Amino acid sequence: MRNDLKLDDLIRMVLEAMAEQKYSQRTIKNYRHSFSRLKHISKEMGVDHPTPELFSVFQADVGNTETGQPDVIKKRQHIRSINLLTSLMENGSVDWSRKRQGDVSALVKEPAFRLSLEKFLSQLAESGLSLNTICGYKRIVSYFLIFCQEKGYKDISGIQTNDVSMFIVSLYQKGRFKPATISGTLPGLRQFLSSYDDTRQFLLELPTHLPHERNIIDVYDEQECRAIKDLLTKDILSKRNLAIDKLLLETGLRGVDICEMKLKDICWEKDVIQVVQAKTKYPLTIPLRSSYGNAIVDYILNERPDGDSDYLFLRSLAPFEKLGGSGAIWPILQEMERKAGIQKEGRISGSRMTRRNAASTMLRAGVPMSDISAVLGHRNPTVVTVYLSTDKESLASCTLPLPPVRKGVSS
Repeated sequence: MRNDLKLDDLIRMVLEAMAEQKYSQRTIKNYRHSFSRLKHISKEMGVDHPTPELFSVFQADVGNTETGQPDVIKKRQHIRSINLLTSLMENGSVDWSRKRQGDVSALVKEPAFRLSLEKFLSQLAESGLSLNTICGYKRIVSYFLIFCQEKGYKDISGIQTNDVSMFIVSLYQKGRFKPATISGTLPGLRQFLSSYDDTRQFLLELPTHLPHERNIIDVYDEQECRAIKDLLTKDILSKRNLAIDKLLLETGLRGVDICEMKLKDICWEKDVIQVVQAKTKYPLTIPLRSSYGNAIVDYILNERPDGDSDYLFLRSLAPFEKLGGSGAIWPILQEMERKAGIQKEGRISGSRMTRRNAASTMLRAGVPMSDISAVLGHRNPTVVTVYLSTDKESLASCTLPLPPVRKGVSS
C-alpha cells in the first residue's frame, strides 16, 4: 500500500481517472461532494494522509443533515469512495468494480472447514449450474459449517448424529432462509455431505419434504395495469427503460435474461427473440411483438451508447457496459411503479412481479397452462399451476353456494 501519497493527491487522481472513464459530470460532482466531506473530517482530525481511522470516521458519517437518521445512499457513496481510494493506494490504479458486502462464507473461520468449503465451491464451478443456484448452495453449506464451528468442531469428522437435523431446525428458528426457499438449497447440502465418508451417513437426516407456503400470488390489479399502460404511452421514461419495462411486462422474462440479451439474439427477419435462459440453460424463443420491438429499435437508434458491446441493454453512464445482472432491473421497475402511482409497501418487487403478472394475464386470456409454462421457460410444467390463484373470476366460480337458511330454524 502506498502511504506516501497525501489525501488531496489521491482524491485528485481518482477524479481525473473518472473523467478519463467518461463518467457523467453529475456523478463526478457527487463524488467531489463526498471527497470534500472526507477532507473536512481529515482537517478536524489533523491528518493529511489516508489512515484506517480516518476512513472509519468517514464511513460512520452518514447521518441525514436534516433528520440526523442514517442515510443509506450516503453510506453507499462513502463506502464506494473509500474503495476507490484504497484500490488506488494498493494497486496504483483505480478499481471500478463494485464489491459485494456481507458474504456469509467469510464467517467460516476454521481452516479445515474453509478448505472443505473451497473444495465444494470448485466442484460447483465445474457443475454447469446457474449462478443463482450456486449462490444458494454456497450459502446453506456456509451456514452449516458455521453451525459446526459454534458446536466446537474443528473438521468434518466431528459431526455427530442429529447435527444435520438440528441445523435444519435452526434455519427456521433464525430466519436465515424463507421456508419456501430452504428446500431449493437442500440439494447443495446433500451434495456436500455426500462428498465425505464421515458425513454420508447423515444424509438420512435431510428431510425429503418440507412445507411450502401457498399464498395467493400478488399481481397488478386492473387499476394498476391501466396506470402502467398509460405511463408507457407517454414520453416520461428513458428509451432503454421503456423497452425493458415492455419486455418484462409482456414476455415474463427473468431480469437476468434481459441483462444477458445480446443484439444477435433478435432475429428481425423472423420476428423472434432467441435466448438461452441463465437459470435453466434452456433455449427460449419468444415472438418479437411490435409493442416492445419498436421500443427496442427506438432505443438502439436514438439512445444506446456507441461502442463495440454485443449486449443489447447498456448502462446509461460510463463505463458503458451491460447491465449488472438482475439487480440492475429492480430500480428500473421501481421507477415505473413509482411514476405510475403504484403502492408497493409489503409487496414483491422486481421482475418476479412482472413475471407473475405476465402469467396471470395469459391465464385470464385463456392461454393453456402448458403454453404459459413454455413461454416462461419453466423446467417443470406443473409449476405454472401456482398462477391459478391470480384468476379471481375462475376461483369465484369454484366456490360452493351457502345452503338456504329457513326462518325459525336454529342450530
